[in-house]
Amino acid sequence: MSLGSKSISKEFPGFDKIFSLGESGYSRAFRGKMAVETDDVGLTRAEVHPVHPIRVDWAMGRAKPADPVMWTTHAVPIIVADSLLQLLRSHGFTGWSRYDVTVRDKQDQLVPSYSGLAVTGRCGNLEHSMSVEVPRIYPAGIFPVWKGLLFDPASWDGSDFFMPAQRFGFVFVVEEVKKAFERAKIRNVRFTALDQFERSWTI
Repeated sequence: MSLGSKSISKEFPGFDKIFSLGESGYSRAFRGKMAVETDDVGLTRAEVHPVHPIRVDWAMGRAKPADPVMWTTHAVPIIVADSLLQLLRSHGFTGWSRYDVTVRDKQDQLVPSYSGLAVTGRCGNLEHSMSVEVPRIYPAGIFPVWKGLLFDPASWDGSDFFMPAQRFGFVFVVEEVKKAFERAKIRNVRFTALDQFERSWTI
């Protein structure tokens, strides 16, 4: 695994300017299947350092990758094109590194210039007590959800990419990362402000 950047502490921007990085839900996008026998959460959290490239085979969607961000059948790992890594470097974004992968398309042809994205930045534990319970109407009735995916701001290490201390798969980014993705027209991603994030489960 090679280092992409180091964390530099800075002022907490507010939960409305920090975002959870997730899938856009575009069903036709190339989706890979990672041949991992190790901890895929650990890969993304930069806690597992593979000696050999991780193989990523076609699983569903279009026959060849067409986006700089690729998702897999695992819940957590994010595979990114080298062009996106260069974008992160050019902006000086902190809190990330990379690991080697080999991507193969539906015809088992090698697709070069992709890497696994690992996140080295951290914040403290997610705090359920900081969320707000709100009712939501569903076909089966009214059920509560919890709004806010929050943590002690003082626990943030100042990284542009970071993950909570618990071994969850959430990847958080600051607003500058979101804007850089939008300017570059990076598709196949969704950003949700942490103060607007809703969940039906407790932390």
